[in-house]
Amino acid sequence: MIASAPAIAAGIVTGLGVAVAIAGATRARPDLGDVLRRVDARRLEHFEPRPARVADSVLERLGGRLLGQVGEGPLRLPRRDLELLGRTPAQHVGQKIGFAVLGLLFPALVPAVVTLAGGSLPFTVPALVALGLAAVMWLVPDLNVREEASEARREFRFAVASYLELVCLERAADAGPSEALRKAAAIGEGWVFTRLRDALTRSELGGLPPWEGLRQLSEELGVPELGAPADIMAVAGEEGASVYTTLQAQAASLRGSLLAEEQTRANITSEKMIVPVTALVLIMSLYIGYPAIAQIMAA
Repeated sequence: MIASAPAIAAGIVTGLGVAVAIAGATRARPDLGDVLRRVDARRLEHFEPRPARVADSVLERLGGRLLGQVGEGPLRLPRRDLELLGRTPAQHVGQKIGFAVLGLLFPALVPAVVTLAGGSLPFTVPALVALGLAAVMWLVPDLNVREEASEARREFRFAVASYLELVCLERAADAGPSEALRKAAAIGEGWVFTRLRDALTRSELGGLPPWEGLRQLSEELGVPELGAPADIMAVAGEEGASVYTTLQAQAASLRGSLLAEEQTRANITSEKMIVPVTALVLIMSLYIGYPAIAQIMAA
């Protein structure tokens, strides 16, 4: 006897329910990366205790529960991008769950529309489409985070170039390495300088030099342009070397790199506009020339 499609679907759902129940009853193995991050006393987030954040949405609570069960390792979260955007892993996982549920439920509307139209559709077709669409929608938040993080890193690099100039001015005013880094960070505004001030404050509370805080922030956010001036200031602070010229050269190099990237982006944008502009010119030419051509053909 051949099992029907509803029976197969019911068996799959039952099996998934049993698997989820067993996973919830058993104690999950902690992710090694999470454990190492928690026990590393040199990390900036351990220097200053932060208040526990209460989840403000159902999806975030679901994401937190899923993370508590499986950990971050199997989910392969873009941790650097989330740190840069100021989002928690629970928020990101909750958003992925929401997108997956939408992808799972959307194909269920198709059989209803077909039935109202007087037709019929096999159960297996929307079920397979729902599973495939749910898998695709599960990956959409990762793509969005990657794109937003790329734009945020670009903004961060512009701010780092300005920060280097401010540090150079502070050094020219005979400020010490530590003092120059802190004063330059206190001058700027915006979320980038807020992150810089936060890193410098936490490194000071942890008893570390300020350039060490900037270096760790560079590694956590994936912005190597911040690690280079941290290394330069470390040489000045530990060996007493004069780094004014080196900082100026680093700032000029970063500005040149940013300018080249902006020119490349502008060229790409201009190339993308060729087809729409050409199509618009052709349409306007046809719109203007059609009456004259019609009169000539009618004569």
